[in-house]
Amino acid sequence: MIVRRKTEDYASIINAPRPEPQVFMRMLMEKRAAQFAPFAALVGYDTIVDKTAQKHEENIKQWERGSDDEFGFDDSW
Repeated sequence: MIVRRKTEDYASIINAPRPEPQVFMRMLMEKRAAQFAPFAALVGYDTIVDKTAQKHEENIKQWERGSDDEFGFDDSW
């Protein structure tokens, strides 16, 4: 179900000033930015991905040079 509203429905609040906190001071922009900054959810994941990519790139370079022995390919058929 899609609910569609018109801007006129919010005419009384659309240009109202933003309410200011009465008890606590507003958080500084620097602290707010740090709070929502990205973090490494999987520590070490990037390192493993980089190592795996590097190994595959080395394998591809060997294959392009014609050294198939490492991969177990047998072209003698």
